[in-house]
Amino acid sequence: MKSFVTSSTMSFSTNNLIRFGSGTSNLLRILGNNQIGAGNGVTSRSIQLSSGDQSSLGSQTRKRFYKKVSTVQSNKDFEIILDNRKLKTPAGSVFRVSSEPLALAVANEWDAQEEKILVSSMHLTSLVNTILDNPNKLRKQDIVSHILTYLDNDTLLCREEGNSEWSSEQTKEWDPLVDWFNQRYGTNVESSSAITGPCLPIEARDVLQKHLHSYDFWTLNGLMFAVESVKSLILALACVDRHLTVEESVRLATLETNFQTRQWGRVEWAHDVDNFNVQSRFAASILFVHLTSSSSSIENKFKK
Repeated sequence: MKSFVTSSTMSFSTNNLIRFGSGTSNLLRILGNNQIGAGNGVTSRSIQLSSGDQSSLGSQTRKRFYKKVSTVQSNKDFEIILDNRKLKTPAGSVFRVSSEPLALAVANEWDAQEEKILVSSMHLTSLVNTILDNPNKLRKQDIVSHILTYLDNDTLLCREEGNSEWSSEQTKEWDPLVDWFNQRYGTNVESSSAITGPCLPIEARDVLQKHLHSYDFWTLNGLMFAVESVKSLILALACVDRHLTVEESVRLATLETNFQTRQWGRVEWAHDVDNFNVQSRFAASILFVHLTSSSSSIENKFKK
């Protein structure tokens, strides 16, 4: 098991993150198991190598240039150290987070790299880089509005007719979760088979907008990444609320693909790799949401 050294010279391993919160160990396991399939999921968050600074994350595969990964506390924040160099963002800022568990999770990504650095497997690092540099100058309202656009074409709300077996499977698998969502958030969203998609009540949109604004800027970025991964706000919030596991959420998100492969057969390896990609991205985003919306200090968490 990988271990990291903190500024207090205590040795930390992924057991710290497992103890930190319910469900976190499963998310770490998924991230580790699916690293082989973490391919092109963060192209929209691609990052460029800062010239002359080996501590910045490059956009291409490169040889591992460090031996030891550690975390250090700086005031109330936490930084990542590669050997004796501070990790920096593509824009040259010091890579700094306020959550110690998140810092350890990022350190785990860097320590998991072997002879070559596989940038596409480092979803947490990419998320933090995007937030710190904010290349698109996004505001909180921009992210909330973007997330809500996915509800208009949510995977669970857009239904297809014509195949009775497929229609029956959609009803059986998706309707219970839509019912849970309406009860949990006090909304009345309904599925639709219309080509224009579901018609969402203004009241439901207002309720969800208010709920999303309750998250801070960092957590919203993680939630946005989760929604984009499974094309569903309903599935993302169900997993954030621990109503579903990552595996269950991804299975429901890929229900149509799984149905079609049962009908027509599988393309060897291709479907498995695609599934690993989605699981890896989605697990990272849910872990990010949990770690940025919980206590920032593992030591304080243990004391509680």
